[in-house]
Amino acid sequence: MLGIAPLKLLAQENKVDSGATWNFSAWAEMFILPGEEDFFNPTLYVRHKNLHLEGRYNYEDRNTASFWAGRRCKFGEGVKFVLVPMAAVVVGNTNGLAPGVEMEIMYRKLDFYAESEYVFDFESKEGNFFYMYSELAVRPIKPIRTGLIAQRTKLFETKFEIQRGFFAEYYFGRFRAGVFYFDPFTSDNYWIASFSVDF
Repeated sequence: MLGIAPLKLLAQENKVDSGATWNFSAWAEMFILPGEEDFFNPTLYVRHKNLHLEGRYNYEDRNTASFWAGRRCKFGEGVKFVLVPMAAVVVGNTNGLAPGVEMEIMYRKLDFYAESEYVFDFESKEGNFFYMYSELAVRPIKPIRTGLIAQRTKLFETKFEIQRGFFAEYYFGRFRAGVFYFDPFTSDNYWIASFSVDF
C-alpha cells in the first residue's frame, strides 16, 4: 500500500466553490527507495457536487489498480471539517474490496489530514491489510505547507510498522510540488517526490 496519496480535501476548495460542474486533480508520486527499484504512483481525483471518485495505481499493492467511489461531506465554520467515506474495487497483483475514509480538519493556518482503508483480499485472509496515512501541517506563508507525516503501508518493508517523517509542499497556481522524507536518520529512510495539478 502506498504512503502518499493525500487528497488535500480543502486545497481545492476554491476550485470546487467556483461553480464548476466537474473538478479534477491529477497526482504523481515517485518513491525513491535506497537499495530498491524506484516506482511511480499516479492518482486521479474527480468530484461532482458531493460525488467523489478516485483511480489509483501502485497504491494498495504494486501493479495493482483501485477504483473508488464515495460521498463528500463538508461542515463547520471556524473549524472546518471534510469527510469522505468511500469504497473500492482492487484489481491486479492484489484483488479484493476496500472500504475507506478520507478526512481533513482545518483551523486557520493549521490542518490535519488522514486517510485509512482496509483491504479484503479475495485470495486469502493473510492478504487482508489495514493502511493508514496522516499529516499534521501548518502554512507559515500562503504558498508553503509543511509538517509531520506518519503511515502504515504494505508496499515495502522497513523495521518500523508505522513510518514517520516530515514533508514540505509548494503551491503555485493550479500546481503543487512536494517532498516527503520518511524514517529520517535511519537505514530505512526513503523519499517521495510529488507533483499535482487541478483542472
